[in-house]
Amino acid sequence: MLPALSAALVGALTAGAATFMTDAESVADAGQVNLAVENSPASDPGLSDSEDPTGALPAESADEQTYEQNSSTVETVPASTTQQPTSTPSEAPSSPSSEAPAPPPATGTPTQVTEEEQVVTLVNAARAQSGCDPVTTEPELVEAAQQHSSDMSEREYFDHTTPEGLTFADRILEAGYESPGAENIARGQTSATQVMNSWMESDGHRANILNCQLTTIGVGLDKDGWYWTQNFGY
Repeated sequence: MLPALSAALVGALTAGAATFMTDAESVADAGQVNLAVENSPASDPGLSDSEDPTGALPAESADEQTYEQNSSTVETVPASTTQQPTSTPSEAPSSPSSEAPAPPPATGTPTQVTEEEQVVTLVNAARAQSGCDPVTTEPELVEAAQQHSSDMSEREYFDHTTPEGLTFADRILEAGYESPGAENIARGQTSATQVMNSWMESDGHRANILNCQLTTIGVGLDKDGWYWTQNFGY
């Protein structure tokens, strides 16, 4: 279990759980979170319904497919060499060189870890504490998650289902990943630690993160409104 941050979080946090047939939401400290899951237990009965004045809950569903994991390779570029020019020896003794010694070769700038990568690290730390294997990042899940975060930001909605009716499973399948598993979304949290604390304090979201059957992940973030998406796969 990750320790909760003491710093105040921004906005009101709404937590929701959706299985193939059910959906519920609850209120927490800051930001908003929501989730959709495939083949998971129903959400905690203590969760309250949505605050939608109509009393209607959004319909959420997912389709189970098969899983195929991609692998990536790293190409090594051979180092180039330069030949030192030779000079013709002279009879007179050479004088000491007045040239300054060449500076040591520059080292590469350390790669900055993104918020999305930090979320994956925190997810795997939590899974390790619960005895689960780490999830690996899949490009198709990253694509689906990023597209959904950007779409929610641009069109100003917060839901697993798009205005056109596409569910999280539909979006993952469209991105080319064949075994969608679950989705957590959030908005308003301005760091990986904040959003992970929000998710881990919600029973449904925590269940997705600590589901040992899920093996892959993709995280998306749009900082215009701080819309977060976690997509999981089998």
